[in-house]
Amino acid sequence: MVQPETVLRWHQELYRLFCKHTSKADARQPKLSLETIALIKEMVKKNRLWGAECIRGELLKLDMRVCKRTIQKYMRHVRLHRPRGQKWSTFLHNHAADMWACDFLQVTDLYFRSLFAFFLIELK
Repeated sequence: MVQPETVLRWHQELYRLFCKHTSKADARQPKLSLETIALIKEMVKKNRLWGAECIRGELLKLDMRVCKRTIQKYMRHVRLHRPRGQKWSTFLHNHAADMWACDFLQVTDLYFRSLFAFFLIELK
């Protein structure tokens, strides 16, 4: 004898396997043609400031419909993540001639009189 719960569990497991098998995409073959992928990678290399949305717009002008996420997937392999901006040492090297610093402080001498000091420093 088989319990009704067991039959229901078997049915659910078979249905899960069926859904998993039918929804599995063929991982060996990309949905885009290799020419389209090469075109996306070339556009990413030659136009560093273009994002996925801009590339998508250019592909639409060529009558190619590609999802933004798909473009981002192929952009990841082409662009290297470099830190944005410049290093602090580069900034100082470029702007040291134009930079200065100042400080104003109060100092007490041996007779407890207040003395004021004002400092100017040119970084050049």
